[in-house]
Amino acid sequence: MRRYNRRRVEDWEELEARLDAIGARSSAKRRRKKHRSGRPLVGLLLLAGVLAVIYAIFAAATGGEEARAEPVEIRVARGDTLSGVAERLEEKGVIGSAFLFKLEARLEGKSAAIKPGEYTFRPGEDDDRILARLTAGQAAPTFTVTIPEGLTMQQTAQRVARASGGDITVEEFERAARSTDYPYAFLRDPAIKTTEGFLFPKKYEFEEGTTARQVVDRLLEQYLLETQGLDIEGARERLNLTEYELVITASLIEREAANPQEKPLIASVIYNRLREGMPLQIDATVQYARGEPKANLSLEDLEIDSPYNTYQHPGLPPGPICSPSLSSLQAAVNPADTDYLYYVLKRGGEEHFFTSDYDEFLRAKEAAGL
Repeated sequence: MRRYNRRRVEDWEELEARLDAIGARSSAKRRRKKHRSGRPLVGLLLLAGVLAVIYAIFAAATGGEEARAEPVEIRVARGDTLSGVAERLEEKGVIGSAFLFKLEARLEGKSAAIKPGEYTFRPGEDDDRILARLTAGQAAPTFTVTIPEGLTMQQTAQRVARASGGDITVEEFERAARSTDYPYAFLRDPAIKTTEGFLFPKKYEFEEGTTARQVVDRLLEQYLLETQGLDIEGARERLNLTEYELVITASLIEREAANPQEKPLIASVIYNRLREGMPLQIDATVQYARGEPKANLSLEDLEIDSPYNTYQHPGLPPGPICSPSLSSLQAAVNPADTDYLYYVLKRGGEEHFFTSDYDEFLRAKEAAGL
């Protein structure tokens, strides 16, 4: 099928803007009391005449070739604009001109009335019928994904891919999650290379047809909403850490804590060791560096060459090792006030033993069978 002249796209965009302005003024006039009915009527007739001429000229310029007969599926997601939908309809060969379609919608006052849903159209179908169906709408099918706390970016990608029925692939999600060009101030730190750690764990519902980037954006938005009540700025000053470093710490807490109550204690150990210049020696960071879980780490594992190996490298790892829950973020911002430097998981795995004494730590390890 023939497309309209792309070389004139700027002229048409300017024309559309002028039409919008004229339409807005005309609508405002109709809402006023008609003290002088003659002039408004003449103005509207002139406007209709001008638009009809433009429509006819443009139709003649874009018409011509027969479109293919196969039906085409179009998905309209919540937030999609008429302009974007019209462009997709033209690209799929359903309509001959996105511009003419938008013009007709504006003339009929339906430019903002399209509804989300899945639609099937035949190329060459009448614009009026297409517009009527888009504005009548139909229930948009959805998919639900539950993202537990403590997942890595790759594990989150796998969850989303399964929940979407394959509409979003693991590769698509990871590509979107590795990008940091989303409009959130917390991503402006130059140390941030991916969105790992900010993909907030929660149950989400998305319309089918939602893109990987839209899913990532929704998860990032949830992080923003959930952390509104946290005194992140105060924590930055008290702990001398950036927001990103607080998120990194929260991810360590998430993977290390045996229960929610001890999270502030885990946080205190991390900060105390950092202040003392001691390596964190957190097994979870080695597990992350390995890329796959292992029940018991060996001495060889603890020597893995990775910036995430906190046995080999001092300080925090370069990035989060999972998506932390709100309680872990709260613990990172508000750690317990202790002198603890060590902790050992007790037999049963339900809680840790905390101490500031190394010899006591060794005895606790022996008692735990470690």
